[in-house]
Order: sequence, then structure tokens, then C-alpha cells
Amino acid sequence: MTQPTQEPTPQRPAPRGGLSRRQIVRAGLSAAPVVAAVKSNTVLAGDHSCVKPSTFSSLRAANMKVSAQREIKTDYECRSHGYWKNNNAGLERNFKTATQFISTTTGFVANPGSAYAGKSLQQVLEMGGNQYNAALARHVVAAYLTAVAYRNDPTVVMLTTSQCQAIWNNQGVWSPFAGTTWTLAQTMAYFDTVYGPSFL
Repeated sequence: MTQPTQEPTPQRPAPRGGLSRRQIVRAGLSAAPVVAAVKSNTVLAGDHSCVKPSTFSSLRAANMKVSAQREIKTDYECRSHGYWKNNNAGLERNFKTATQFISTTTGFVANPGSAYAGKSLQQVLEMGGNQYNAALARHVVAAYLTAVAYRNDPTVVMLTTSQCQAIWNNQGVWSPFAGTTWTLAQTMAYFDTVYGPSFL
């Protein structure tokens, strides 16, 4: 009995002039991650770039690196508590000293240990240590004052006043963007990366 002969598989003619367009695209796609990894730049390393929480989350997932082809906005306004201790730019005269931290003006209501009753925004900026989440309070006041100084414009400021309220009133546990909830530790990591440590 004779074995059936197998028809030879037709071969595509070799493209004239080297590689086909498909081969070039495939080669390019497979090499892209390598190129991106080689050309990645670490961001937020000591320069305290101001980024939104959503960008910060993306960067954390990528070990704080961004490919050379990707551009991120790092120039939102974000003045630190160290800045606001001694400056009033963009604020009404005496706003920091006349406005109480826990008030209807600010929208802040949480008062752990009753430590913030009667304190002005300026007094919170000058608090030391971290008893009753004082470090969080300093960062939140800084973000709040920045938002007020820049008319609460979300295209300009890193955090809006309502975001500051959500952060403080839930003691650092909040939703920076849809589908995500940050813990106090994650919120502090964000603030400390953007502003620098709050324990100055």
C-alpha cells in the first residue's frame, strides 16, 4: 500500500527588498517594551513634581518610572506646608490666622482627640509631630490653601478643596479617583512624595 503524498505547503514569495511590512511591525512591537524600559526615566525623585493622585498611582505601579515617549503633567500647583507657614500669596489678608481649621468655611469636621478645636489654619501649619494625625493635617491645610489661592481650579491645582475635605474628614481614607480607595498610609505616601516629608 502506498502512502498518500502530502501536498507541499505553498510558500509565500520572499518580499522584494528585505523584510515585509508585517515582519517590521511585529519586530517593532516585540521590541517596544525593551526600548521603553531602557529609555525610562525615574520621576518624582527629589524634585517634588506636582502630580494628580491618578498619575501617582500609575507611576507607583511602574516603580516611579515613565517611558520617554509618555508625557505626564507635573506642574500642578502644590505649595507645601513649609511654604504656607510663611507666605500668603493669593489669599485674602489674614485668611490663615482668621480661619479656623474646623469650620464651615473650610468644610473640615474631623477633630481627633479634640486637638484641633479653635485652631486656625496657621496654627495647624505650625503643629509638630504626628499626634492626632498632625502630619496629615499639615499636608491637607497646605493643599487646601493652594486650592483657595488658585480659585479651586482643577486644571491648575493638584487637589481641590472638596478632595481636601474628603481626605481630612475620613482621616486619610478616601477615593482619589473612581474605583480606588486609598488608606491613610497611601495618602501619606502620596503627600510625602509630592511635598516632601511633613515632619519638617
